[in-house]
Amino acid sequence: MTSLLSPLHETVRRPLHTATTTSQALYLPIAPPTLGTEGAIVGRELYSGKAFIYCPFSAFGDGLPGGNMIVMGDTGRGKSALTKTYAARQIRLGRKVVVLDTKEQKEREEGEWAALSRSLTGTVPVRFAPGGGTGSSCINPMDPAIAGKRQIELVRTIVELGLGRPLDEFAGSALRIAIRRAHERAALDGRTPVLADVAAALRSPDVADAEVKKRTWEELLGDGLEASYVLDRLCGTETGDLVGMLDGPTSLSIDLDADMVVFDLTKVPSGGVAMTILVAVISVFLEEVWLRPVCECGAEPGRHERRVVDVNSGAWELGSCTATGCLRYTQRKRILVCEEAWHILGTPQLAALLEKFLKFARGYGLSCIFIVHHLSDIDDSPETQAALKMADTVVVYSMKKAEAEDTVKRLGFPAWTAEHIMRLRRGVALWKVGEVIYPGVQHLLTEAEQYLCFSSGSMTDLATTA
Repeated sequence: MTSLLSPLHETVRRPLHTATTTSQALYLPIAPPTLGTEGAIVGRELYSGKAFIYCPFSAFGDGLPGGNMIVMGDTGRGKSALTKTYAARQIRLGRKVVVLDTKEQKEREEGEWAALSRSLTGTVPVRFAPGGGTGSSCINPMDPAIAGKRQIELVRTIVELGLGRPLDEFAGSALRIAIRRAHERAALDGRTPVLADVAAALRSPDVADAEVKKRTWEELLGDGLEASYVLDRLCGTETGDLVGMLDGPTSLSIDLDADMVVFDLTKVPSGGVAMTILVAVISVFLEEVWLRPVCECGAEPGRHERRVVDVNSGAWELGSCTATGCLRYTQRKRILVCEEAWHILGTPQLAALLEKFLKFARGYGLSCIFIVHHLSDIDDSPETQAALKMADTVVVYSMKKAEAEDTVKRLGFPAWTAEHIMRLRRGVALWKVGEVIYPGVQHLLTEAEQYLCFSSGSMTDLATTA
């Protein structure tokens, strides 16, 4: 017989906090409304005993203006377990999920989401490692899949992150010219340009480009010389921060149409320039490729007929698709999960880059989920504050006194919630959905989910008896 002394077993079997019918009767008349019966089952609302079902796509428009979520709390309180089971349950409802996994399980020598990904899709994560190597992947920021304007913005972001400050107008202009020349010169060789081609073009500008910009050749060279050095340092030498990850042709051995795609970033040093730049590139690549419009039936919008709904105004909508038998175009819903999201929200350039994801998530049919420990892990920059304001669902697990008070203050929660957050047990969280607060939501897991979602194996004794 085998028994597990895992804390998550106790989380599942703990009794209701309101154990008496009297306390439930007192709470029910003032209990917050349920979020409906459509969506993923999270667990139960302890004070009322009701099932807690949540789905931003089902609840959208009914008090929930958007689908973005932030999950926070002390280590080991249940953040990752909640997000993993929620993602798996949403996949069963037809959603597609992408995960940026930065948390390594040392005992397994892989990211926390690897086991769940294999279970759901039968595929391994897309792994990135400095220097490359067997099984590692590469994304080319100069890939044609990234549209021209977005490509220029992305390469500029890479240079500015590597430089540590924004480029001035002269350097920015030189970089735009070099990107165009890199494409032209690579096309003559019948290949796709890479960042090294941009660095080379910065060091060898054309006289014609200088004349158009009313600059001498030497001046145009000087405008872009520093940017070329930055690209050389990042990917032009064997010890460059981006070598093996962003310095060659795109080699993603993954189907971006899979139900779940996990980008394993656990080997990339957290908090360094490599992690920041890699997340920026992956984000833009996902925007241009993964988030392309597609119906739940699998057909693109162009394969659906246009149906006029108002003759006077000419307003129309996408109707049926003959090839698939679909009656009406319905955007395929997607979920983006960012583990250890402090390196995203805490970097103004990255927060600004992802602002388009957050601001236009409704148009994409996208829900972004950011997992952090505490708000004190991220700065108070305007870009970060803008990102936080676009999180319409906030899930808070137990925190210590100082962190709880800071969280309540920064998020504008009622004062009573600070002490309440301090008293929450493992697996129980305060949820704020739109403007409605659910003070005690207990996350429940099935036995199979416990094995796939448990992330504290190194700190847990497993007793095995014959």
